Amino acid sequence: YMDYFVTVKGSVLPVSVSLKKMKQVRLKVFPSGEIKLSVPTGTPEEWIAEYLNDKTGWIEEKLKFFIQTRAIEKEKHFVSGSSTRILGRQLTIQVYQARRKQIIREDSVLNVYTPETDQQIIDKQVNNWWQKTSKEYFQDVLNRLYPIVEKHGVQRPDICVKKMRTLWGSCSRTNQKINLNFYLYKASVPCIEYVVLHELAHFLYPYHNKEFFDFITVHMPDWQYRKQQLDYEFVIGI
Repeated sequence: YMDYFVTVKGSVLPVSVSLKKMKQVRLKVFPSGEIKLSVPTGTPEEWIAEYLNDKTGWIEEKLKFFIQTRAIEKEKHFVSGSSTRILGRQLTIQVYQARRKQIIREDSVLNVYTPETDQQIIDKQVNNWWQKTSKEYFQDVLNRLYPIVEKHGVQRPDICVKKMRTLWGSCSRTNQKINLNFYLYKASVPCIEYVVLHELAHFLYPYHNKEFFDFITVHMPDWQYRKQQLDYEFVIGI
């Protein structure tokens, strides 16, 4: 890895540059603000510097988008025009007055129908829907991945969805339970699959030792990429 820098609106930002056995250049800006560039081995330093200079405008737009998205997503209330993510996809929330409570996802819109006018009650309605819907989805993922550990004699665990500040998931071998973060439902499907398999593997291997990671690698060879995507693109609690 090498460190380069770009200047965006007067701010000097570091760029992590890695040389890899690849044919194409890959530049990525993460919601965390981190900027990474992968280039083919042997790429001249002068070319890298010029390339980054040419991409300053694009980097600025990406950072601006993430800042705006975070500002919206940090809103505590679900109101028309606010935004959230489900399974890695950005959704706009629309709230409608209706006779009965109902929440329907249509393409890139989450429609909230409610007879309520009290914002706290509307927020509770959406949170309850999120809790129920995310758990149903996590159960489906568990159903797909459970056979991996079932053949080793692991009893099928229950899933509990709750808000956690620092973890995407945890497990209790004693209670045969996997706890998944309420906010994990925002992540893309591959990321959710990684977290579920990670927790399932702990029923066989309690610690993060070589055997644990070897097991994960056998059943999900690209787990490191999935973990990286989860770490960089999604912030717990947002």
